[in-house]
Amino acid sequence: MTDSLLRLLPDLIDEARRTAESAIAAAREESATGDARDSCDSRDSRGSADGTGVPDPAAPAALLDPADPAGLVITDDNLRALARLAVAAPGSAALVYLDPPFDSRADYRSRILTRTAAGERLVVEHLAYRDRWADGTAEYLRMLVPRLVVALRLLRPDGALCVHLDWHASHLVRLVLDELLGRDAFVNHLVWSYRSGGASRTASVPRKHDDLLLYRAGPGFRIRGLRERQYLDKPFMGSRRDAEGRHYVDTILRDVLEGVRTLVDDDGATETVSVRPVLNVSAERTGYATQKPEGLLEILLRWTTDPGDLVVDAFGGSGTTAVVAHRLGRRFTTIDASPRAAAVARARLDAAGAPARLLAPAPRRDPAAVDARRTDGGAAVELVGFAPDPGFPTRLGGDADAAARDGLAAVAGWSVGGAAAWRTPAGELATRLPLTPPTAAGVEIEVVDLAGERTAAPLRD
Repeated sequence: MTDSLLRLLPDLIDEARRTAESAIAAAREESATGDARDSCDSRDSRGSADGTGVPDPAAPAALLDPADPAGLVITDDNLRALARLAVAAPGSAALVYLDPPFDSRADYRSRILTRTAAGERLVVEHLAYRDRWADGTAEYLRMLVPRLVVALRLLRPDGALCVHLDWHASHLVRLVLDELLGRDAFVNHLVWSYRSGGASRTASVPRKHDDLLLYRAGPGFRIRGLRERQYLDKPFMGSRRDAEGRHYVDTILRDVLEGVRTLVDDDGATETVSVRPVLNVSAERTGYATQKPEGLLEILLRWTTDPGDLVVDAFGGSGTTAVVAHRLGRRFTTIDASPRAAAVARARLDAAGAPARLLAPAPRRDPAAVDARRTDGGAAVELVGFAPDPGFPTRLGGDADAAARDGLAAVAGWSVGGAAAWRTPAGELATRLPLTPPTAAGVEIEVVDLAGERTAAPLRD
């Protein structure tokens, strides 16, 4: 592409507005005709069906009911999903967070550890997403900008939009946001600084920060100020000493985040929040590519939302925003086109005890693919075997063929009734779950494979 991006931007923005309007129009038509019934399945996070497909055309609105504590995990193209939500519940979100590809011209893969029934360790590779664009940055913007336009429809008048980028495209997206919202809507250019990853010695000074562009939807938006404690080597003007004799000052948390921050509440109590990158040794690591630290999202949500508010993550990935929103008492909706992303997010939400519903294409129904048996006098169910669909090895790499042959090694998680088990980052999977009540009839089992594809089957008596 040889044309100047600055010259192309006005036309790109106009094109994006038309694309967004088309998506909104399609969502309105779908809502009016109920076509979503045929393409989606509404389930709670552990897979127990609460309806065959979306129960009615207004399902997204019902699922975003402020009185319902359950969050929403959506597997869909996020332009379509955002449009559906904007039609069903416009002006409902306090924050829409977007962590899209960065126009980095790279592919991002994850390594999934699994084990065969005999305990053999396998490593399966998963392509999380490609960040390559045939027409370069112009095509990248044609993807991103319509999603920004639709996301604005979801915001409350006092809400905020945050777009998480880096040096590749943040300068261009800021121009776009200035055009969409007005320069007066700009709030902050937040900086997340880190020291991990490789760096060139001569091509540039190491690029070690991301850019979070924060914009307000209207003049009613306000930042919920946070304070941090900074410890000093010696007394300074206005400093104090804590119970351990350390000198400190409490200051307003600024717009550059790195390392571990010590936050201070109104009563003087302190809490450490780490915004360090998620590395191989990190306790919160899922293995999903480009996973962001929970501490970074915690600070962002505390700055921009209150308990009970709705937070929407349009590029949900491993579900970090949803997990943090639940912990902070916010409602959440997380969207990603990848079934694998939904599986990772559901596993994390289940581990956190976060109620969530899944809105996704209906699972494959294949009674012959799932071998599960009642045990302990009917009080438990054991998963004995699984046959993934024939396309499973083509969606993954590494030891995917071996995992498919073993069957159980291809399982990311499974559920029966209200119980669920998910494979751990170390590759372990519980194959026995309790069944409540033990005499339950008509029970369904759902198995999620390592690619995130779902298979449903009745539990045989």
